[in-house]
Amino acid sequence: MLFFVEGVNGLSEGKVKRKTFVAREDLLEGLSDVARERGYSLYALINEIFDLALRAEEMGLDLRRVIEERGVLETAKKSGFVLGLESLWCDMADLVYDRAKDEALKSWFEAGVWFAKRYVANSGVDAFGAFKKDLKAFMWNVNDLSIERIGGMVSFRLVSPRFSEAFTFLFKAFVCGAFDALGFKIVNEEVGRGIIRLEAIRKETA
Repeated sequence: MLFFVEGVNGLSEGKVKRKTFVAREDLLEGLSDVARERGYSLYALINEIFDLALRAEEMGLDLRRVIEERGVLETAKKSGFVLGLESLWCDMADLVYDRAKDEALKSWFEAGVWFAKRYVANSGVDAFGAFKKDLKAFMWNVNDLSIERIGGMVSFRLVSPRFSEAFTFLFKAFVCGAFDALGFKIVNEEVGRGIIRLEAIRKETA
């Protein structure tokens, strides 16, 4: 722990009352680096952080949650996702599925493969764990979504009354493509409007 008292530069800042507080040394050193990169004084940066925390509190916002949700959007953006109206997206999926079912299923399967390969290519992370975390974060419109792995077996369950029949089967193709890229083979499935249940095992054990 480190007791920290920031000196004040300038007459205007000198009129502001100051207090001593305690903080972890590593955090203060990190903030010092950030302040230097931004061209701020440490005093100015810390006070800006305090001000933002108080404003979030006044607005009834959880600052940690705000940061986490922003992180989800940034990750989705880097993953090639775009925001769109859910109803419009589902309507378009219904039209495509009705007119070119096989092609649509193939496209969604390939999209799932592409989506999962970015995790497989990153050797420094648990590919399945990262995929699970991001998919659950991106599917914020689905309340009942479970992805579990026990050894070489994986179970996937999704229940959403918001999904049309077409969107359900298309999304199932997406998940199957992702599982394929992650090295899993589907061995059991149950699919109906708004319901997807899948079981998969490692390909080498199939």
